[in-house]
Amino acid sequence: MTVASVTTDINIGPFKIPSNAQNMIMNNYADRNKISIELVIPEPMMSRSLATLQWIHNDRKLSLVILSSIYQLPDEGNKISEIINNMSEVNFHFAIEGLNGKGGDFLHKCIEEAKKFMKISMIDSTKTKWSELYEIKKNFN
Repeated sequence: MTVASVTTDINIGPFKIPSNAQNMIMNNYADRNKISIELVIPEPMMSRSLATLQWIHNDRKLSLVILSSIYQLPDEGNKISEIINNMSEVNFHFAIEGLNGKGGDFLHKCIEEAKKFMKISMIDSTKTKWSELYEIKKNFN
């Protein structure tokens, strides 16, 4: 069984993380959790299907996969079904969120969480006064 990390496109949900920084994030996560990465899998640019990961899994039978974030998981119906059906026995780790688990339910929950947070509007704190941010927070509670 093989342990792999996966780099994807620079656009990861609300983040912009180049592949070299993704590798640094995942390597740091692996080191802190005493995981030895055996294989680094680069996914094609602008792809959210994790097709290369699934293809290599069919050949190498991966046991553990590290991704930088849950935002790298597929977000389209048939692509979600493919990753869940093909990789439900693989233990997934998401470095930024600090989540790990395996199975279709776990992956589905991660995908749903990412979808919920992508719907939230972002506040540009560089163009907003602290007093305005404070008012937003006050009204949030």
